[in-house]
Amino acid sequence: MIKLRMLAPKEELEYLKEIHGEGYSRLFSVLIGHFEVLQNRAQMLLSLIAICLTITGFSGPQIAKSGVAAQSLLGFGLSFVLLAALILVMGPLQMRWGTQRRADTVDNSLVALIERRNARTRKYHVASVVLVVGLAGYMGSLLTFILGL
Repeated sequence: MIKLRMLAPKEELEYLKEIHGEGYSRLFSVLIGHFEVLQNRAQMLLSLIAICLTITGFSGPQIAKSGVAAQSLLGFGLSFVLLAALILVMGPLQMRWGTQRRADTVDNSLVALIERRNARTRKYHVASVVLVVGLAGYMGSLLTFILGL
């Protein structure tokens, strides 16, 4: 089995040049495409968050009335769901244009784009984990409500 290794941003740029040639236009388009994927995935998570909050608006009061455990789990879950939304809005969903900033060379500008993409990807993963924790708390409150605990 061939082992793949993670590349540093400068190494990734060199690898992209191997694949796509030295044409900066193509390399820039590829990197901007990565941001589009991140944006779409982050919007998907934000949609899930909106659904969770909408359902809570309808059923939350009933769940909260069922007891302290349900109230606590609901509060815990919603806090993490909202935290995930904040991480997404402050991370992958930030508006920054690819041509808004420039380094001293085009290569360094592309490396900076790769670094920004990597940072946003990390925030996306953090938001995903935080959202799952929040949904687990929310589901715990729902189970507590359904089972009458």
